[in-house]
Amino acid sequence: MKHLVSFLTLFLVSFGVFGQTESADVKVGDIFTIQKSTNLPFDHIHFPRANFIIKRGGVANYKSLDDVKVKVVKVMEDDMVQLTAVDGKKFFNSYKFVKADMAKALEAGELEYLDLRSKTTVANN
Repeated sequence: MKHLVSFLTLFLVSFGVFGQTESADVKVGDIFTIQKSTNLPFDHIHFPRANFIIKRGGVANYKSLDDVKVKVVKVMEDDMVQLTAVDGKKFFNSYKFVKADMAKALEAGELEYLDLRSKTTVANN
């Protein structure tokens, strides 16, 4: 009887653990800004390595990515999204799209949600 009770308890707890997986509610068209506060490389935004950027004729300058506005183009499984620059420019002058793990990038502070609807403009008379 003890084994049956412990088995049922573990069985019910496992549903609770898997039920708490929370995905970021990201839709196509959401706009974010890339935040680069440290000199460490990006961990959750998957930019290509510098040698691949140079081979494609680009400039491997990661500092130029700070405060770049990006838009979600495609939402894939496992919280992966495909991002493109809002202004239409290419990343490093050679890549149009990059992939990012949205939940981890938001948690680490690499991406910041830009809510354009809540900003109001006040006209000075």
